[in-house]
Amino acid sequence: MARTVLIAEPHAPTLELLQHMLAQAGYRVLAADEPGRALEACVSERPDAVLLAADLPRYQGSTLGKLLRATESGTRLPLLAVDKGHLGKARGVGSVLDLMVNAYLADATKRDEILGRLDQLISAAAVAPRPTTGVAATLGRSPVASGEMKSRALPSHLHSWYRLARDGVLVFAHRELTRRVYFVRGAPANYDSSARQDSLASWLGDRGIITEAQHQELLSMVAGGELSPGAALVAIGAVEAGEPLLALLRDWARAKISQALAMSEGRFSFYAGDEFASEVPSIDLPALAPIYEAVRLSWPTKSFASALGPHMKEYPARSPDFARELPALGLSTADLSLALSLTGQRTLREVLADSKDLKHALALLWYLSTVQVLSYSPAPRDAGSQSGVALPAQPASRKRRKALPAAKAAELGDEAVKILTASYFRALGLDITAGSEEVERAYHDAATRFHPDSYAEFELGPMGDLLASVLDKLSAAYRVLSDEAKRKAYVSFLLGRAEVARAETPNVEAEVELKRGENLMRKGDWSGALTAFERAVSLNAREPEYYSYLAWATFKAGPGDAAHRAKSALKLIKKALAINPTLERPQIIAAIIEDEIGDPAEARKLLFKLLKSCPGCLLAKKVLQGINRRRGAGEKA
Repeated sequence: MARTVLIAEPHAPTLELLQHMLAQAGYRVLAADEPGRALEACVSERPDAVLLAADLPRYQGSTLGKLLRATESGTRLPLLAVDKGHLGKARGVGSVLDLMVNAYLADATKRDEILGRLDQLISAAAVAPRPTTGVAATLGRSPVASGEMKSRALPSHLHSWYRLARDGVLVFAHRELTRRVYFVRGAPANYDSSARQDSLASWLGDRGIITEAQHQELLSMVAGGELSPGAALVAIGAVEAGEPLLALLRDWARAKISQALAMSEGRFSFYAGDEFASEVPSIDLPALAPIYEAVRLSWPTKSFASALGPHMKEYPARSPDFARELPALGLSTADLSLALSLTGQRTLREVLADSKDLKHALALLWYLSTVQVLSYSPAPRDAGSQSGVALPAQPASRKRRKALPAAKAAELGDEAVKILTASYFRALGLDITAGSEEVERAYHDAATRFHPDSYAEFELGPMGDLLASVLDKLSAAYRVLSDEAKRKAYVSFLLGRAEVARAETPNVEAEVELKRGENLMRKGDWSGALTAFERAVSLNAREPEYYSYLAWATFKAGPGDAAHRAKSALKLIKKALAINPTLERPQIIAAIIEDEIGDPAEARKLLFKLLKSCPGCLLAKKVLQGINRRRGAGEKA
């Protein structure tokens, strides 16, 4: 790979001369005519060497050499000062002492001297020890992509990195400001900045989440290296650990990453690699959402209109990939409402004409097109061919609409409250065993039912806001449950909140197997239930409830005759009670088994013992009543 040299030279003819000289020698050349731009290029591109003019003006009272030496990699960067001897204006070695350069050449036209000295300096720097781990190691490589922010080329790069699932660091440089976005498998995962106002502490303070005293305490803890910013927030009592902390970190990172991507000045460069993972924690964010948020912040309406212009007479429709990519898109309720109406039945011009917010519609359509979840066809599509949520193809009439029937409003209101107060699983009508196809199908069904466009002929009033809130909840549920890693973390969170005495932290995979076994048991598939409960026990052998379910399935479908199955099941009951002697379920199951194998006296004895310690156990009373009724009927016979 060609070595990169940055030339910082304010005199245009000399700059052109040096550019031509180095390009002919095989170097990749970056050029800057003033120190601010040179600093941007150096921080973002990490050149192998810098040629700087001896008469380069100062920047904010300091020389470019000092500013470069103060950067992360500046101590190892070869700096070569080139004077204006060819113009009769050489200032001499003494004039460049404060530039902190490695070497000085008096004449910019001395090709052999410049190339020889440059090669010597770069070769010497190349053998110096380089970091092999951490952020510095990733940034030690040459960038795989770079450019000016004003070119607006970054969104296409971001989408490409997402598709390729790339790890790396995206560096932004504007004057003395440096920002970094860390990518894990193509998704932005964290952020840092040289600007104090970009810090988590400042962001929380600006929003009134922490007080000034807490702000200073937080800064002290983080600066001293005692704790990470997240741990420090918990330590000062500003936020609870777990999901509340993660939510704050996600909001901060998402806002700041979008702000960085929205920069209209400066340069960007992307360095591929994952060595930074040991130093930078990963925050779970929608992978593509910052693209949309950034362009909405910074791009004018005409930019979107210009890009979409060729499609005005065509019919936009969501692609088959839309549902799969939805968690990465990070759409709001308003965004989702418009996206779900794109079924290929109206031209792009008609869609925009019906929009209440033209810039919003243009920006969203541009975004969906850019990330390839929206396609265009020259003719309208069949109404039944569109995948995803089916909604009315035409917008609601602009004339006065009738009121939503009171019965329907009450029905929707009751269901909405249940969804808004339920877990993500219950919101979609699922249990923890649901697969990705079931999640997608449930989401589509629920979103169709509660989408405002499904009631376009009615005046919704306040009900419209309620339906929008339900869609927010359903969308959040889909984003979490359709991603395996997020679903596992969510199930773990739910289990951690469950008010059930447990011997140890719940095992998510084991709980899923338990639920699967329960479902199979209800269907009468005792063999399948037995297998599922056995897997649950193998995954977490310290959970007594698992042994209870396994005991009952063993008695119903285990190998051998009834006596053998009962003996095996009662052994499992003993294991459950050895872990937790107070559990009701294993004692009740033991009593039922004893009664089934012809020992009602032992069954009653077990139930009386349980009721003595737990008089309110309704199930034990019900089982005892059943045994007494059967015994009484037998005596009469």
